[in-house]
Amino acid sequence: MIIELLRNDKEIIKLDNIDEIPGDLSGISSVQVIGYNKVEVEGLEKLFGIDASMLNHGDDIEISSHFLEKDDQLAFNFTFPYLSSESGMEEVIICFILKENIMFSFMAINFEQFIPESQRQKQFDGISTLPFTIDTFLLIMIGIISDYFADLTEVIAKNIKAIYSKLQKQESFSEIALDQITKLKFNNLIIKESLNKYRRILLMLRKSKKLNEEIKEAIFIDLNDLTVINEYVQNNFERLDDLKEYVSNKVDLEQNRIFKTLTIVTVCISLPTLVAGIYGMNFKFMPELEWKYGYIYVIMLLLISFLGPIIWFKRKKWL
Repeated sequence: MIIELLRNDKEIIKLDNIDEIPGDLSGISSVQVIGYNKVEVEGLEKLFGIDASMLNHGDDIEISSHFLEKDDQLAFNFTFPYLSSESGMEEVIICFILKENIMFSFMAINFEQFIPESQRQKQFDGISTLPFTIDTFLLIMIGIISDYFADLTEVIAKNIKAIYSKLQKQESFSEIALDQITKLKFNNLIIKESLNKYRRILLMLRKSKKLNEEIKEAIFIDLNDLTVINEYVQNNFERLDDLKEYVSNKVDLEQNRIFKTLTIVTVCISLPTLVAGIYGMNFKFMPELEWKYGYIYVIMLLLISFLGPIIWFKRKKWL
């Protein structure tokens, strides 16, 4: 477990366990816990008098499992999607608890490593003139996460364009292309689900009595931005459906071409096989067996029965 204490003067103090947390937290605006377990969470609950029970219900659908407002604290969580090293989309639960003048955050991984430094600096610059309090930290968090969803959606859109460009240059298609499209569709689905959960949290935060009007106005602006991002996410679904239909049609055309070739080969072979079958029968009376040129006759008949269909198919432009 890693504990990061963020002071009002923007100094970060890193600790390795609960025992190192100072008794006096005055001047601390944020306590960030990364890589926790159940026992450690229980210890933090007793130490700070917080209720972190929603960490156990992050996968539930009910809004009560993601947003809880009490007299002495405000807690909410949502899923955070990120691209792993295998280029697959994964998600973790991030939980925030606001109590008194401190924001507690719990996360299985440090999601800040997936956010560009320039994006974080942009948010810090935007509030540089404000005192660094819990309200200021909440403004930073909201702005960073909204921008992150926009960047993640753009990554999916660029991947879709890259596949489009690649497939247009290919003459043959396989199931690999369909697997890539399915993977992108799944990634886009995770983004959409996480985005919808985050938007629900922001809507609930706007109704909270614990936040000032400045933060609520910032939330309103971000909700408008997230609505636009959600439209792009939906647009990605439509483009992926079009791309999948395009690949499926190409695969069907290739399969039809293969079946047509197999049909032609079957017809061309079936007639010589019929001739060979007839003259391979062991009947006692077969006039051709007494012919002087019977063997040549059968050979010629086999060639004609094989070449005839080929010439016919060529005239029909099947070959």
